[in-house]
Amino acid sequence: MERLLDGRPHKLRDLAQRLEISVRLVRYEMQEVDAFLRREGFPALQYERPAGLRLMLTQAQHKALSKKLASLDTYDYAMTSAERRCVMTLMLIASGGEALTGQYFADQLGVSKSSIDKDMALLKTDLLGSGVRLESRVGKGSTLEGEEQALRHCGVRLLEQHVDFAGLYSGDAEGSDMVGSWACRLFCGEELSALFELLRSMEQAELGKWLGYDSFRMLTFTLAVTLVRVRAGKAVQAVPASMALVKTSGEYVHAVHLAGELEKRFEVRLPAGEVYALAILLAGAKYVTPEPYLKEDWAGVQVLLDRLVRGMSEEMDIAFTEDEEIYNALQAHLGPTVFRLRHDIPITNPNLQEIRKNYAVCFEALERVLKKLDSELLAGITEDDIAYLVLHFCAAMERSKRMMPVSRVAIVCVHGAGTANLLRELVCSKFKNIRVVATATYTDLHALEKMDVDFVIASIPLPDCKVPWVKVETIPTAENWEAISRMALKYGAKGRAHSDAAELFKDVMKTIQAHCEVRDVDGLMASLAASFEAAGIPVRADRVQPALAQLLSPQKVLCRRRAAGWEDAVRQACAVLVQAGDVTEEFTISAIQSVRSAGPYIVIMPGVALVHSELGKGVKRLAMSLVTFENDVCFHHPANDPVRLVLCLAPTDNWAHLRALRGLLSLLNKVPVRTLCAASTPQELCEYIKESCE
Repeated sequence: MERLLDGRPHKLRDLAQRLEISVRLVRYEMQEVDAFLRREGFPALQYERPAGLRLMLTQAQHKALSKKLASLDTYDYAMTSAERRCVMTLMLIASGGEALTGQYFADQLGVSKSSIDKDMALLKTDLLGSGVRLESRVGKGSTLEGEEQALRHCGVRLLEQHVDFAGLYSGDAEGSDMVGSWACRLFCGEELSALFELLRSMEQAELGKWLGYDSFRMLTFTLAVTLVRVRAGKAVQAVPASMALVKTSGEYVHAVHLAGELEKRFEVRLPAGEVYALAILLAGAKYVTPEPYLKEDWAGVQVLLDRLVRGMSEEMDIAFTEDEEIYNALQAHLGPTVFRLRHDIPITNPNLQEIRKNYAVCFEALERVLKKLDSELLAGITEDDIAYLVLHFCAAMERSKRMMPVSRVAIVCVHGAGTANLLRELVCSKFKNIRVVATATYTDLHALEKMDVDFVIASIPLPDCKVPWVKVETIPTAENWEAISRMALKYGAKGRAHSDAAELFKDVMKTIQAHCEVRDVDGLMASLAASFEAAGIPVRADRVQPALAQLLSPQKVLCRRRAAGWEDAVRQACAVLVQAGDVTEEFTISAIQSVRSAGPYIVIMPGVALVHSELGKGVKRLAMSLVTFENDVCFHHPANDPVRLVLCLAPTDNWAHLRALRGLLSLLNKVPVRTLCAASTPQELCEYIKESCE
């Protein structure tokens, strides 16, 4: 680029000598340059015979391009020639079924055999820990070895990293660089448009809902790699033991249809193992309108969601728990993420480095929280996944800033008013919700403590200050601004009053529950909220999460019943809520349909089923019921049948029931299911619930 910016023509031979590479590699480099120019909106390179390559720019374009090049930093990474050759070599091997020789690679890439030998050594190192290894045999060539699933993940990741999917999808692939062009030629070819058409038709005719962009891209790349590998004689034949469970899902039906269409359109035969892999992929996909509840590990993911939000609230000192939108957003995101991690479906976040750079504080906080949680559901989570989760918390922070209460703040500096006034101007211009009511030096600190201020912003440590304080630089850094935001969120007058009122409300409810039998939880909460309001302590009752013992009173429990089958068991559990006026018959119909569509996944552990309706369908208020059975009830789960205890949850949103679910998991961890089922009266069973929550 430095040479081309002079506006004069340059022969390929001269550029090759200057860069000390072959003319063929110069052509590859120029294709990279051309792709960069197109992406950034600059004119393409011109080739003039016999003069050579030339970059024609106006004065304004020259200035803009120079500025762009100067702004590139370590996050704007470009592959070296050796790295590019390694990737292209890996693509050649992964797309074929036979061993390829070093001379073949040298001929294809236009370099010497010795360069290829060095590339092979580098490639072997790069593949360590990936589940794929490069095997080279003298006289025979090189092949990729490993589990077929790992080999395909490698192929999909190559496409994710190097193919401009948006350009291909829109029909504009002019901006593809050399590596991207190779990837398209080897894995996608002319069949890509046919894959697009197939997936679009499947969305409308089979799925009845639209795939999210990332899922559409992942499905396309996976199918492209699958076609290449199957044609190379590498079809997956083995059928895992979980195939019987997968066959009960709607995704398996869609996978069978998809396999049939692939065989018809692309003339390839997909065995049962391939159909199973397609079903798993479809089950882990995200949709534009995602299902509100998970089929697998539903209760566990709900509790994980709550622990994740609470953990980030503590780590960043921001009240994420008061943001209902983040619960809804993470609810839709975590389900497919957990499923994908469990089934080892890879993902690439194209904005990972940018997110790490721009939201470093939040990213690092989330990494610490995930390490503390150490959840089996998120085993194997990658930085790509973490980056996606970070965006949800960043969005919540932005929402909080918009609704942030006005804070009364004092500014303290070491010396006179000059430094303090500068800091004051910077703070006021940055935060419209902060009112600086005083500026002072350290010697005036005692006077500030008598003033009505929410917190102090200081350029020096204030270890003896009784008012909450935060230390910043005289000209605050990005981390300083973030710290001030957290202080405003935590100590702003409205936020503090709201938090104190909610905690007091919870304490009162807990005390009543400990000494009384509550027959109408909603009525009690409404009356208490009205009393708080009359006393000048406003509290939002809808933001209080009832405990398990509050929802499962003796009136909501039936013991030692008998059921003719799973549907009868579900109806009995739902009938408790219908009779109490918590739900309508529509809830029962929806709950039964949920079991039919979700299959045995609602059996969350041996002997225990947790059923629910679609979110809010037929639900008047948040409620739970519990029924134990004398006889074994078959839900057709391969591992957790027979069921003896059925819980029914009527959720109103993605938030209010989380505390009760935590209590449920605590109960099931502390008290064996057989002990709960042996209880002869609702009162006896409810005692176990109360004891487990203490």
